[in-house]
Amino acid sequence: MVLSTSAPRLDLQSLMESVVRITEQRSRENLEYCLVSTLLELTTLTRVSILRPLMRSDGLQAECVATAESGGKATDGGCQPLDQDHLLAQAWAMGEEARSVDAAGLVRVCLPISAAGEEVSAFLSIETRTDPAPYLDLIRGFAAIYRNFLAILREAERDTLTGLKNRKTFDEKIGRIIANSQTLAQMVPEERRHHEEGEQHWLGMLDIDHFKRVNDTYGHVFGDEVLLLFSAMMRKVFRSDDLLFRFGGEEFVVVLAPTTSSNAQAVFERFRAAVQDFPFPQVGKVTVSIGFVSIKPGDISSAVIGQADEALYWAKRHGRNQVCHYDQLLREGHIKPPQEEGAIELF
Repeated sequence: MVLSTSAPRLDLQSLMESVVRITEQRSRENLEYCLVSTLLELTTLTRVSILRPLMRSDGLQAECVATAESGGKATDGGCQPLDQDHLLAQAWAMGEEARSVDAAGLVRVCLPISAAGEEVSAFLSIETRTDPAPYLDLIRGFAAIYRNFLAILREAERDTLTGLKNRKTFDEKIGRIIANSQTLAQMVPEERRHHEEGEQHWLGMLDIDHFKRVNDTYGHVFGDEVLLLFSAMMRKVFRSDDLLFRFGGEEFVVVLAPTTSSNAQAVFERFRAAVQDFPFPQVGKVTVSIGFVSIKPGDISSAVIGQADEALYWAKRHGRNQVCHYDQLLREGHIKPPQEEGAIELF
């Protein structure tokens, strides 16, 4: 990392300690909070933010995932349409650093973060009321560290065969997913109107039917090809803001972004039908059984997984190649309600 000759003198030990502190982080969230607060400590910037481009049903959004302000602490923010921020839109479209100065003299610089040949995966945005030139080499250096570290984290959180997120990543993210469900439930009435029928997160367990038979009959090479094609279909059918995981073997998990019960049922049915109708090379017909459940405020992750798993195995025991909703099975008496903790069973 080479500093501009006009940059204020920085203590080398403090700089190295900052780099060490950033590279100690083992999650993307912690890395981003550490990065914005560190840059604020080392400079006279007014604000440092990290934003993430996010494709949703209503268009491309810019999600603020971490912000540190002078005199404040590192926080996160909400989403806004990316095209409403001219500087972000310019950096996104050109894939290059963009700069603006407003009438009040506030300077903004936006650095797109992307690996060679890949789309922009994040933006590092700075704001200052003084000339940022003395710090730009420092900021670009930390942006490069962030870019490289994101690549390492992405590699660590992916299943090596399918490229979907792995079980370890699910275990790390499920708490945040449940927290998001809590936030959604606490929305004010006006906002809740936009979530008609009570939109919420949904967790689906997907299991390829008779997969052992595929491996035993055709060999593991064709079995792996089925897994690869199956995961590719998941990416095609589910939305970009749904989370896709391979749990292991032939079992997968999907966490749907907030939607209604009827929409959740429809999207899982659409995927089931897509698998059923797909001509898998050499293997031919493959089907999938799916069990899904809503993620409710205050849920425990193990309970949510257990409920989806119970619905999945009801589907497999009763014909396979079907989608089963845990709550519906419960209402219809096909499965028993969970026993409350501390309840005493009488004989």
